Amino acid sequence: MDRLTGMTVFASVAKAGSFVGGARELSISRAMATKHIAQLENYLGARLFNRTTRSLSLTDVGAAYLQRCKTVLADITEMEDSVTHLHTEPRGKLKISAPTSDWCALCCACYCRVFSLA
Repeated sequence: MDRLTGMTVFASVAKAGSFVGGARELSISRAMATKHIAQLENYLGARLFNRTTRSLSLTDVGAAYLQRCKTVLADITEMEDSVTHLHTEPRGKLKISAPTSDWCALCCACYCRVFSLA
């Protein structure tokens, strides 16, 4: 079982308050969401949700686990964003050769606007 996927599905289902809503948010079937939660609960050896025919609520263990999941998933997103940022942002020296200083100023202004440096 991929625990990261299980954590993502768990957080989505908890946020939506239903398996259908959580599955829809992740573009997976309700059955697949249910399977991921069952595998996660089996792996952890604890029930994360109280289920009835009409409602779904977090257990005490589930509420505590959700807080940790949110932190972990946010950290992973931040880490991925920082890596992506390193590859998409320009680095190094920029040398501009322009016929007049007006052209140079225009080039610098456009560069700053495109890369949100101003």
